[in-house]
Amino acid sequence: MRIIADTGFFLAYLDKADQYYDWAVSIAQSHKPPFYTCEAVIAEAAYMLSSRTDVRAVARLLDLLEAGLVKIDFRVENHTSRVITLLQRYENVPIDYADACIVVMAEQEKYREHIILTVDDNDFRIYRRNGREALTIDTPQISK
Repeated sequence: MRIIADTGFFLAYLDKADQYYDWAVSIAQSHKPPFYTCEAVIAEAAYMLSSRTDVRAVARLLDLLEAGLVKIDFRVENHTSRVITLLQRYENVPIDYADACIVVMAEQEKYREHIILTVDDNDFRIYRRNGREALTIDTPQISK
């Protein structure tokens, strides 16, 4: 089982003031690293953390990468047409670039058995891998 982390998970895990902080810490303790993600999620999380808390939270995010606890495992240049398809298909949901990359990650064979850690319960219940398969997600709403 591979664990894929979305932006909201990182925000909750690295910001003690986040309403989902306890959930994120509990989840991080219950799964064996590494957690996998994409560059878009790291960039989005770094930007949001810097506006919500301070640069120390961004440094802690980068520390997770440096320690090998989080691994970037997606190169968009290898999947541009699929990402564009998802952006168009779910434009009314809406889907953002980072979410589209996460869905494409989950479509890869090595992620056949996956859990996506996200606080974005509603949207990730709508998105489908390979056009028809529900994603396996863990959210604060599920973990209650």
